[in-house]
Amino acid sequence: MKHFLRYALLSGLFLLPILAGQSIHAQAIKTNIPLILTGNPNIGVEWSVGRQMTVNTDVLWAPYMFKKNEEVFRALIGSVDFRYYINPRYYYTNDLWDGFYVGPYAMAGNFNIGLKRKDENKTSYRHKGWGVSTGITFGYKFYLSPRFRIDLNVGGGYAHLQYDKFQLGGEYANFPLEIKKTKGYIGPTKVGAHIIYNIFK
Repeated sequence: MKHFLRYALLSGLFLLPILAGQSIHAQAIKTNIPLILTGNPNIGVEWSVGRQMTVNTDVLWAPYMFKKNEEVFRALIGSVDFRYYINPRYYYTNDLWDGFYVGPYAMAGNFNIGLKRKDENKTSYRHKGWGVSTGITFGYKFYLSPRFRIDLNVGGGYAHLQYDKFQLGGEYANFPLEIKKTKGYIGPTKVGAHIIYNIFK
């Protein structure tokens, strides 16, 4: 039921502008530069849904798995945010907006993370599960050229995690020590520095 609810939340955010009768078209694709530089593939798309309003979606895949000590750092995360541009600096016929924006976001994903402790006398663990988050995104989109922009943003809100806990490595690595543990968090939840390519100029 919880899995259904988190996917229904994201699906609802995608469909809301359509149900509201807004005209949607893709206007820009983007990637988060720091994540690309650290080997984490990601892509985003932004649509115009009305005057000074857009929908932004991002998908991130963290693929790392290390043979040494059986360490793993894998995650698949998707997010959707609505953006309202306040006093946009530039406007084009395809409803492209630049400048400061603010709006709500929703995020969900799965993770499998286990890293070796520096102190070898302490037991290392792996955590595998899923999480959802919602809150507010703030950002600023800088104009570079008719085709390119830089988008800097940060988000904060509430995150809920549910996961199983395993010993990292060894003969019992696939036997959970604890199951369905939950954790709540309030604070910063996302940050981005994107390079944007405009499909239309």
